[in-house]
Amino acid sequence: MKKVLSVTMVVLTIMLFIPLISLSGEVVKKDGSVKQTEAKTKEKTETVKLYNPQNGETQLIDMDEYIFGVVAAEMPVLYEIEALKAQAVAAYTFTLFRKNANKEKDYDITSDFTVDQSYISKTQAQEKWGDKAEEYTEKIEKAVSEVSGLAITYDSLPILAVYSASSCGKTQNAADVWGGKYPYLVSVDSEWDKLSADNISKVTISADELKAKLSSLVQISGDTTEWIKNITKNKAGYVTCLEISGKEVSGNDIRNALDLKSSAFDVSLGESAFTFTVSGYGHGVGMSQTGANGMAKESFDYKEILSHYYTDCKIEKID
Repeated sequence: MKKVLSVTMVVLTIMLFIPLISLSGEVVKKDGSVKQTEAKTKEKTETVKLYNPQNGETQLIDMDEYIFGVVAAEMPVLYEIEALKAQAVAAYTFTLFRKNANKEKDYDITSDFTVDQSYISKTQAQEKWGDKAEEYTEKIEKAVSEVSGLAITYDSLPILAVYSASSCGKTQNAADVWGGKYPYLVSVDSEWDKLSADNISKVTISADELKAKLSSLVQISGDTTEWIKNITKNKAGYVTCLEISGKEVSGNDIRNALDLKSSAFDVSLGESAFTFTVSGYGHGVGMSQTGANGMAKESFDYKEILSHYYTDCKIEKID
């Protein structure tokens, strides 16, 4: 019993002379003031509310984890590290833009790539990568961590940082695709896209199939040689409109109806079949991912890549 009392007295004496450390990481000094310990201090974690329209669920995710999932889903992991960094910054900026637009909703952004951007979880990505999972995970984590918190801004605000797989050699003005004013989304050269082996694709469609697929847009009749005429393209090389059986139809409507890779196409007529020769993949606005990789291979860094594709913008942290 005496031994127990002795130990208790020693403990009490020590407690009188050393600070008390709370579970929250705060140090309570003898004068009653509070000081945070460096080891326990942690900045507030940024999160994103991701809505999955397939199951109707909204998930709260750490922002860097979300950006990892977007990069893993949107860009080939074998691309250069500076291209992956550029993609991470673009994805983060797009997320901030959508969060602002969705303030009145219960979510910040969706996983529907036709509306927002693609996303897969780290587990899904690693399953896809198989025995390369560890290597590829480290590569994308490195890219995301090195640019974490950086956004592309215009007039100090996050931009609509759209991107597509590749262009036809030039990106196009956002106004030509969606209308509106986006001074930072204007046509720029992207010659790296033309060097890609899969930049050109071809789709051959029989006359009957073409008539069926375009039936919701126009009723086609007459000689096949007169079906498609007067193809008009913008300066970037994308089809803005064309005449089909005398009716004007937009290039984007044709692209969607025929499932073409882009609206940068030419048409030729063979024996009862039409061949569409297509350049690029995607809407062609903003950053070309293929172009970003081409620039990275030529030793451009991620800031130079982003500055090329998003005109008159800054890359900075937003408070």
